[in-house]
Amino acid sequence: MTMNGALHDPFQYVKMGVGVGNFGETNMDVQPILDMKHITMRFGKRTLFEDVSISLHRGETVGVSGPSGGGKSTLLRIAVNLVTPTEGVVTFKGKDVNEWDPRELRRQMILVPQQATMFPGTVKDNLLWGLRIHKMKSTEQDLLDVLLQVNLEPKMLDKVAGNLSGGEKQRIAIARALLLRPDVLLLDEPTSALDEDSTLIVEATVNRVIAEREIGVLIVTHNREQAERFTSSVVEIGNSEARK
Repeated sequence: MTMNGALHDPFQYVKMGVGVGNFGETNMDVQPILDMKHITMRFGKRTLFEDVSISLHRGETVGVSGPSGGGKSTLLRIAVNLVTPTEGVVTFKGKDVNEWDPRELRRQMILVPQQATMFPGTVKDNLLWGLRIHKMKSTEQDLLDVLLQVNLEPKMLDKVAGNLSGGEKQRIAIARALLLRPDVLLLDEPTSALDEDSTLIVEATVNRVIAEREIGVLIVTHNREQAERFTSSVVEIGNSEARK
């Protein structure tokens, strides 16, 4: 059993369907927080994908699905302006991503990679890492609260991060991002290396975050069933086409 508001049932938010279209349906009439219009990516003569458009609203989860090598991860990197598309425009909060200060853009819209990187030291050291880079302050209670939000016990703070399970590392990576108070999370296949139980816990964690913070989530997955279960809409890319 967890404490101070943590989930008693880690699958509660999966069962409830929170975050799967519930908030997105109420926000369709407002400006998207992330808007990707007619994105095409070519490398030389090879077209990775073309004419991909995605509108993400607060409280909404949009999935990106497609074959391996189809450019799903590249699309996330384009969103956060780590890669420049061949064609198309990306806006965040109504402003072209090229007009944002890169550091501030990547604090407000955070890319969580497929393999959760744990830095040397404890879980606490890892949670503080992003805060130090962005010169943001936090209290011990902030760290405890974010652990509870991702359904981890407060005693985890002192554990060696490298010794955690795959599912625990993924949730620590999400917690580390949440401490920066982002408006959008970009999740690159966060459950690809996890077993079924860990996958459901990570999904429940993300749904809980959406419910409590009403952020937008763009998630890449190779699992079509997961995309249909976990997201409010799915964009398929690869083979030079996209459909929603």
